[in-house]
Amino acid sequence: MGIENIIAKLASIGSDLSTRNAVRMALSLISEDEELTDQIYVEIKNKAYKEDLARVPIEKRAVFIPQCLRNVKECPAEFGEYGWECTKCGKCPIGDIIEYGEKLGYKQFYVVPGGSLVKKILKEKVPKGEIKAAIGIACWPELAEASEKLSILKIPLQAVPLLRAGCINTIVDIKRVKEVLEIGIRQKVQKPLTSPDATPQISF
Repeated sequence: MGIENIIAKLASIGSDLSTRNAVRMALSLISEDEELTDQIYVEIKNKAYKEDLARVPIEKRAVFIPQCLRNVKECPAEFGEYGWECTKCGKCPIGDIIEYGEKLGYKQFYVVPGGSLVKKILKEKVPKGEIKAAIGIACWPELAEASEKLSILKIPLQAVPLLRAGCINTIVDIKRVKEVLEIGIRQKVQKPLTSPDATPQISF
């Protein structure tokens, strides 16, 4: 049974899907694999917070990218206060993600080694109003944990799972990442913008 069908089945029987533990218990009741807990929880949260994220100005959205997408052997990036500082060398998909996001008007990109740095960034920038929404790329367990914590902080999150997890040489669906970056934007980037300062209209 597909994820969408499982979610629909759980909803149809009135299951509590508000927390990861609740999802896990609900899956056990219908004899489905409890290892799907994080995936189902993340997909539910993605749907719940999509419109909220769409209303947040682009410059207030933080994009968190895992360092495991880097080409470790050839990456020329240096590690700074908020993670790896991408040079857009073209040797991994991170530069492509950042360049596309910048064309849409995004300002905040963080290539991070793990959750501890993400917490530091959020702790520093959320109270100042610099971050009001987040887009995260990671493995299912990390995305589920982030979804739980950010929902408590009332920070809408859109999560994109890695297609292949691990500590190095991971893979992500770039098309899906770009679609998430486009949420709330009327005009998608079909070709290079006419000028460096041009930005698409934003829907709030």
